[in-house]
Amino acid sequence: MIEEHIYLGHDNTIDLLLKANDVAQDLSAVTKITASFDGTLIESEDNESGYIMWNKTGYDTGEIRLNIGDQDLTVGSYVVPIVVYDPTNDTGIVWDKILFTVHAEVEAS
Repeated sequence: MIEEHIYLGHDNTIDLLLKANDVAQDLSAVTKITASFDGTLIESEDNESGYIMWNKTGYDTGEIRLNIGDQDLTVGSYVVPIVVYDPTNDTGIVWDKILFTVHAEVEAS
């Protein structure tokens, strides 16, 4: 399991590549992506301005980016499922679970 770090109050992104059988997947039909932090659901249905972005100009095939440093998350570690939705999978596919460590604002006084 990979570990990623979220820094509250900052614009760091987490860039992930979604693969199946070691092949990056085409995300052009994706309608929504969610990540659940022990009851705090972060979801993006709008690929233009959401917290989770995919299939954008300059992104690699299969790449998603999470920009969630401004979310109301509690400092700690979470095993977070990434769920991907498209028209043929309207209840979503659990893509993977990722270990996220949420860090407090590093410049807080």
